[in-house]
Amino acid sequence: MPREHEVHGVPDHFESIHLEPLSRDECILRLQAHGVGRIAVTVRGRPLIYPVNYAVHEDAIVFRTRSGGELDSATDDAVAAFEIDGTDILYHEGWCVLVVGRASHVSNPTDLAGLNDVRLSPWAGEDRDSFVRIPFDEVSGRHIHHRAT
Repeated sequence: MPREHEVHGVPDHFESIHLEPLSRDECILRLQAHGVGRIAVTVRGRPLIYPVNYAVHEDAIVFRTRSGGELDSATDDAVAAFEIDGTDILYHEGWCVLVVGRASHVSNPTDLAGLNDVRLSPWAGEDRDSFVRIPFDEVSGRHIHHRAT
């Protein structure tokens, strides 16, 4: 139960709630600072979301998946959404970043060689031999926070 000086568990002096867009540069900085996100794809006509560890490389999200697997098939020249977020449960604040782009498999030998320097070890096992790239076609983000009154 909120105390007298709180509204919905948030202290009175934080009553002013703001939802602000993040700039493209702020979004990319947050993407570069994190390493785990969620990819939303369509599988057999249904939207599915998978957690993946990723890296940012040449204005794109890059992750690894198992060749021939469900996620590998769903990311073969298909539009996908990728999301990361962060929250502060105590102050009811948070942010999210969304990338939308046409996912593609990285198969060109020169492009694959360029990924040698990218730190991207699959958490789900070493049999993740397919690289997927989602370019930063659309990048957006939001930040919800409370300002002192």
